[in-house]
Amino acid sequence: MKRFAVVVASAALLTFTPAAASAVRADPAHRIRFGTTKNWAGYAAHGGPFTSVSTTWTEPSVTCGSTRSGVASFAGIDGAGSPTVEQIGTLAMCRQGKVTHRGFVEMYPKAPIIIRKPVSAGDSLTATVVANSSTSFTLTLVDHTKGWTYTTNQTSSGAALASAEAITEAPTVRGSGILPLANFGSINYSGTTANGQPLANFGPEPLTMANNGSTKAVPTQISGGSFSVLWQHA
Repeated sequence: MKRFAVVVASAALLTFTPAAASAVRADPAHRIRFGTTKNWAGYAAHGGPFTSVSTTWTEPSVTCGSTRSGVASFAGIDGAGSPTVEQIGTLAMCRQGKVTHRGFVEMYPKAPIIIRKPVSAGDSLTATVVANSSTSFTLTLVDHTKGWTYTTNQTSSGAALASAEAITEAPTVRGSGILPLANFGSINYSGTTANGQPLANFGPEPLTMANNGSTKAVPTQISGGSFSVLWQHA
């Protein structure tokens, strides 16, 4: 199955050069069991077909340690049980104790595209994915605080449109696996919709992130289109 997802991410990269960006991925969900994944925390609606998803959040203030770590937040279609995702959101990258925020769009398994627009902690952002057909998508990221809008049209063959997500993710680095989850405190999602309706209307699956015996991040209860994801462990 494919799912649309909006993600805000903070991940560790060497730099934001195109080559380095292609090494960092916002992957489909690495499931452990129903309700638990190694890399996603948030809510995923199943069933579809989903032709739109949208969510709004405040870019988190990330605490970076001495090692690489990352966190991603996005909205998207597909990815919870499928090998493809159509997603857009932000990346907060930790390296040597410093954090850099950027927007990104990813038509997984294609490499992500870094959005060359300024993003800072505290910015109010809205991510939207619209399926024009099963192969054509319009993805938009709005930074209300900075006053810019980025829109791109992308293609993906054979999208199932079977799920819609608003997710916080621990990104994956090629050759290194899933990164430690940077300490983002909490991310608050609001106005989250799928097919123009509040996400809660679809009875979405709550997803807890857990890996190596530790709970990494947990979602709060969803109400309409609002919920939070709380950091627990790197």
